[in-house]
Amino acid sequence: MNKNTQAIRRFLTTGLQSAVAWAFIATALRTGAGVLLLPLMLRQLPQEEIGMWYLFLAVGGLAALLDLGIAPTATRAAGYLWAGAAQLQAFGRNPEPAALGETPNFQGLRDLIATLRRFYLGLGLVIFLVLFFGGGWWIWLKSESLPSAALIRSAYVAWCLNALAQCTGELWPNLLLGLNEVRKSQQITAASLVIYYGLAAAGLILGGGLWALVLANFAMGITVRLLGRMFVLRKLAPGGDGLGRFRWDYLRTLWPNAWRLAAVSVGAYLILQANTLICSAYLSLKATASYGLTLQLISMLSAISGTWVVVKIPLINQWRAQHREDLVIPLFASRVRLALLTYLLGALAVLFIAPRMLEWIGAKTTLITTGQLSFFLIIRLLETQHSIYAGLVLSENENPFLRPALLSGLAIVCLSLLATPRLGIWGMLLAAGLVQAAYNNWWTVRRGIAGLNVDPARYWGLFFGLMPAP
Repeated sequence: MNKNTQAIRRFLTTGLQSAVAWAFIATALRTGAGVLLLPLMLRQLPQEEIGMWYLFLAVGGLAALLDLGIAPTATRAAGYLWAGAAQLQAFGRNPEPAALGETPNFQGLRDLIATLRRFYLGLGLVIFLVLFFGGGWWIWLKSESLPSAALIRSAYVAWCLNALAQCTGELWPNLLLGLNEVRKSQQITAASLVIYYGLAAAGLILGGGLWALVLANFAMGITVRLLGRMFVLRKLAPGGDGLGRFRWDYLRTLWPNAWRLAAVSVGAYLILQANTLICSAYLSLKATASYGLTLQLISMLSAISGTWVVVKIPLINQWRAQHREDLVIPLFASRVRLALLTYLLGALAVLFIAPRMLEWIGAKTTLITTGQLSFFLIIRLLETQHSIYAGLVLSENENPFLRPALLSGLAIVCLSLLATPRLGIWGMLLAAGLVQAAYNNWWTVRRGIAGLNVDPARYWGLFFGLMPAP
């Protein structure tokens, strides 16, 4: 074996052991592979069935709002217990830190799992009933005049059952994140997406229609459940095989932070997504398509850039439980540098390469104008940065973002409603940029650094490489 082959093998081995690499793979599958499946759907499905599928997705998407912020809160709680925390708190951390290397709180973790399994079973049943009766009524009306009405309705019933299965199965990857098994969690996501796209493509080619997509989604959910449960229980095996017990005090402890996080998610939707609806209301469909494509591209860039930090949040959660900010500071600063550098390089590609690529493939939809695109990239750069620092603040088990998120979201919507009819896309961009710059862009960063108990000048000196790591 020559040196080049050995070097390639070492590179691949190292890459496949990296949580960051698997996070990038999962993100690429989640955002990119659907585009590859779309041409097959357009060729194999009648137009009305494609419309009904998107209606399935739209109705099913509402189910995500019913999670009520429990998932990320539970992930953080699992991280604290894995770090050795004796108990959970609604806000903040235990005043007495767990010592480094102390045995994880296995019994607390098993109780947390038992509690969350009961919670997600109940939540899944609620989601099923809402989708079956609420969404089912709408599906029934919309399919009434279609020749394939019976097929569509039966597929929707299966879709509702699938939503129940996926809700209860998503518990396990979230727990893996809390146990700092980021790589395994991302591997599960990647494997489930590969299974979904493979089965969906095969089913569509064989004439399965909507059922092919529904069954592929079901297989994806089962994969997540089985692999996630196996990895979690294997991780907890050293602590014994005893079963945990349902604890109301755990739910009461998680709830105050969870509902606030759910409200922040509503604010985030208003900040990031509501402008698309406003665009469709006041501007042409062509302008809406350009704005939507641009938003999708920049959102993908933001998600990929933030991956450098996201994969380390579970470890940061554990260090927070141990009050080891001295470990958090250098890791976080270096990861933020990587995230912002990735964004800047990607922004140059979006600005100078993406328009030419669209022209080369003969796309009928273009990006917004160069000036608007440049301003949009700056807005999302600042939002990406302050979102990263928001994750740092949440690792303290604190959530001071309820009012800023909701008020900013409402302000952006109101300003957009006033400015878009007069300024077009510029009105939406200016509304979002000015509102965020007025508070969230800088306050969130300052709050994140304050929570590290470090002098800001020292932090920024470390961030820019002017000071050695502690």
